[in-house]
Parts: sequence; structure tokens; C-alpha cells
Amino acid sequence: MALLAEDDRKAIEEHFEGTLESDVVLRLFTQSAARSLLIVPGEQAQTGERAKMTQELLEELVACSPKLSLQVYDVHGDGAAEAQRLGIEHIPAIVFGDDEDGRVRFYGAPLGNEFGTVIASIEALSKAQPMLRAEVADAARKLIDEPVHLRVFVTPT
Repeated sequence: MALLAEDDRKAIEEHFEGTLESDVVLRLFTQSAARSLLIVPGEQAQTGERAKMTQELLEELVACSPKLSLQVYDVHGDGAAEAQRLGIEHIPAIVFGDDEDGRVRFYGAPLGNEFGTVIASIEALSKAQPMLRAEVADAARKLIDEPVHLRVFVTPT
């Protein structure tokens, strides 16, 4: 069963046709389906289900545009070294773009209101420009002279 309703999928396809300029790679760090069937004491029992839903949702999303691609990494298998290199802290984790450091990330399942954040992140990467007014972006470039680690936390409502 599809997670995106047919009307929503068509709307996303049309939206992406008008907004995506260059290709965007999404890298999903997850666990294999076989591992998600196991419940390990101390781990959240729902992690496997959220990871599975996130993968299904991203597969449906990348099918909406030829400019999108998805790479899936099993953090307990062949993707373990890449997850460790990038310092992936939780699964599911979505790394936007293919930059070496994986600077733009989303942890958790992007369901509900968080789905819009995924769409906006894809669009921003495709346009390769900040989603800020020009004067704000210029001021930030002038004032910030060292790396910044920014985290945004959301709580479900």
C-alpha cells in the first residue's frame, strides 16, 4: 500500500517539475528488514517500523522526479563504515545531497508536518542557494567565520 495518496503524488510531481533545477541525492541510513524483525532489549521496538516507513516514503518521493535518487545504507551491514564516517547518531537518518560531510540531515521518520521539511530541503539543494532573503544570507556570510553546528528539534503534536 502506497504511503502517498495518488492526488498528493501528482501534486508533488507537478511541484517538482517547476522547482527542481539540478539532481539531488538522498542517502537513507537504516537497518535491514531482517534486523528490524528482531527486538533487542534497550532499543525502541518501533525503530524498525519507522525505518521501513521512511524507506517506503522516500522511494515513493524519488519516483516523483527523475532529478531525485535514493541510496540506502544498512548501518548494521554494508553501510556501517559510511554511517560511522558521517557520525550517524540514530536511524532512520536522511542525509540530503552528496557532499562529503553529509551536513544536512534529518533524523526520524518525516511523517506528518515534517514531510514539508524534506520537500523544502530537496528544493533548496536543487537550487544550490540558501532559502534566506539575500540580505540575511549576506549578513550571515560576513558575521559567521567558523563552522556552526545547528540542530532543530521538533516534537509531535
